[in-house]
Amino acid sequence: MPIRPAGTSRESAITHDTTPHGQPDLPALPRQLLVTPDIASRAQIAAFASQLAQALARGIRLVQLRNRSLDADGYRALAESALALTHAADAQLILNPPHDVADRWLGATDGTVPQADGWHLTSARLMACETRPSGWKRVSAACHDATQLAQATRLGLDFVTLSPVLATATHPDATPLGWPAFTALAATTPLPVFALGGMRAETLASARNAGAYGVAAIRAFWPAA
Repeated sequence: MPIRPAGTSRESAITHDTTPHGQPDLPALPRQLLVTPDIASRAQIAAFASQLAQALARGIRLVQLRNRSLDADGYRALAESALALTHAADAQLILNPPHDVADRWLGATDGTVPQADGWHLTSARLMACETRPSGWKRVSAACHDATQLAQATRLGLDFVTLSPVLATATHPDATPLGWPAFTALAATTPLPVFALGGMRAETLASARNAGAYGVAAIRAFWPAA
């Protein structure tokens, strides 16, 4: 059974200046985005849920549930666990499932897809879209260059991540943009841009000064096991 989207986020969340797509019931868009680490099996869901609960207790109110290893049933179980936790905390959950699961779920209308607060497009899927995916309150996308930012803007998405800004252990071979290039790219879109790559809670002020709406991170926002 689909789980209903969360209500208004708590006071620590900060509202963006505009409400996308004329939806006045959209919760505020927080400044910090947790991108979850990968788990490889359903046996790890309980430990994952415990760490997610800790992150929410520390104030995280926007979560991207990223996974590249589970099958559809495994990711559904993970999403349902995460939905219960995030919505109990008045937080928002954005789905980012494995590629094959996304192929099956994006655009599905049979009621089997967990009804989270949004969907996150990979950069490849972003560039393949002709229109904004329907049925989601929020749709975000991963961007790395001006072409991808332009596509996200054309589709009318709600926010994007732009990466990698700084060196990151998650993608050690990627060349960082650096703050000057980030600032120039972020200025090309009216969409809220989350700086991703080498971010921490303490870098929020620097990111805002560089034109970011907020910061996104995996390691910095995920509690140790």
